[in-house]
Amino acid sequence: MASHERLDCLKCPALCCRMAGYVRVNREDIRRLARHLNMTVPAFEQRHVVEVTVRGEKRIKEGYKTCQFLDDRRRCTVYEARPHDCRGYVCWNQEDETVYLYAVYLQTEVVKLREMEKPASKSQQ
Repeated sequence: MASHERLDCLKCPALCCRMAGYVRVNREDIRRLARHLNMTVPAFEQRHVVEVTVRGEKRIKEGYKTCQFLDDRRRCTVYEARPHDCRGYVCWNQEDETVYLYAVYLQTEVVKLREMEKPASKSQQ
């Protein structure tokens, strides 16, 4: 598994919530989220569970779709009650480095990006 330098999550456009895959929820997650949203567990499941797998695993985020709990400012609206999957996800420590590399690119100053391009341009001539 890759392990890279930590990034500032607040400087990221919430790539983990917009492109990083599924978010599973267990019973504890569902109870915590329902309580946070002042809903009953059945009401939460009916409104927010977007997929139930053949094995009975419940998900609140599908594949590469944006999480339903991400607001217009790219902030999690249920952060305090977020599921276990979200609590444990850090892009700098994943096998698939796509999210991390994209986040690094987006957090790199334009001046540094231009400097990085210079040697590549010279070697191609």
